[in-house]
Amino acid sequence: MARSYDYFIAGGGIIGSSIAMALSVLGAKGIAVADCDLSGKWSSSERNAGGVRAAWGAPVNIALSKDSIAFYEQAASEVGFQQKGYLWLYEKAMWPGILKQIELWNRSGCPAKPLTPSETQTRFPFLDRLAGVSGAVFSEKDGLINPNLLKTYYRSQVPENKIDWIDHRIIEAVEKDAGCVRAVHLREVRSEDAVEAFLTGQRRPFGAAVERVEVKTFINAAGAWAPDLARLYGQQIPSVPIRRQVAVVHCHEADLSPYGMMVDASGLYFHHEAGNILAGYASPSEPEGYRFAYDGSDFFMDEIWPRLAARSSVFDRLKLIGGWAGLYGVSPDHSAIIGAVEGFENVYEAHSFAGHGVMQSYAAGRALAELILQGEYQTIDLSILSGCRFQHGQWVSEAMLI
Repeated sequence: MARSYDYFIAGGGIIGSSIAMALSVLGAKGIAVADCDLSGKWSSSERNAGGVRAAWGAPVNIALSKDSIAFYEQAASEVGFQQKGYLWLYEKAMWPGILKQIELWNRSGCPAKPLTPSETQTRFPFLDRLAGVSGAVFSEKDGLINPNLLKTYYRSQVPENKIDWIDHRIIEAVEKDAGCVRAVHLREVRSEDAVEAFLTGQRRPFGAAVERVEVKTFINAAGAWAPDLARLYGQQIPSVPIRRQVAVVHCHEADLSPYGMMVDASGLYFHHEAGNILAGYASPSEPEGYRFAYDGSDFFMDEIWPRLAARSSVFDRLKLIGGWAGLYGVSPDHSAIIGAVEGFENVYEAHSFAGHGVMQSYAAGRALAELILQGEYQTIDLSILSGCRFQHGQWVSEAMLI
């Protein structure tokens, strides 16, 4: 007899784990979470820079992050939340628009304070090269989090008698009829090479037996791989996988441990990380595709070091320690796709967070669980993030993309 689940979540990263917790908290049983990489070696959640902030342009994104931050405050020690703020640096062309954003953030209960360049240097004395910076913004309730601890915490809140964590499985086929997904076919992928091959888009036979699993509610939380999964049940998702790279460097002369995340006007973002500095940059010319290769010293020399050195003399001498690359599902408007899937009675989705899934994960998981179990959103109305918005030309305007 085939296994059967009331709620089957495809994807066990930060979003899938949050949804599982939220369903359980609201009383659901018969939950399964399936992933070929449940530990997260290749997961976008594990390859995240760890920033958490409510400084967004779209009100729905502010609400998702604000509610998630309130949860992280309550579980700060368990999830490694350090509420040390975000510092944003802006050039002249952007400054008038940002002053309007500050008003929106403060009205939304997300305190943000404008700083002059001199005030910025007083508060962040190592930033002694602020040429071209017209102003800065400091948002005190934002900060840094440990994505692995957060994911582990979500999972720990689900009683074992309510959930099955299914590891080393890929969904090879989907059975559907009458607007419902009825079952999935799971194929085992045990070796690391096989998992890597699957996640990098190499479609090849894996040789293990297939198991048919019946499902009553199906949830696509497969992150950057959500479009591939959706094609199995006939849906087209306009998101694409984009590589993001992060470098870890050491600077003997700089101690950034008192500070949170810092975002330069150039798009560089950096923060203290275990005695070193974690620095990332999203190249606007990065092609789409399932690419995990880290460009190492080339990435550091071309994108990271020049931008760091442009802001502080202490960064004139840096040592590259290492780094990594991760994949992010990016929608056309850089906001998440969440909600019921149009044309289906029992299919839901939560993906395409563009690298911002960690900071919005708690509220996103809770909201989707409300929709699934109670038929409508209760705490935050995420209707605007429905996947059908692109077909109807109702994009979510979001200017804060980093």
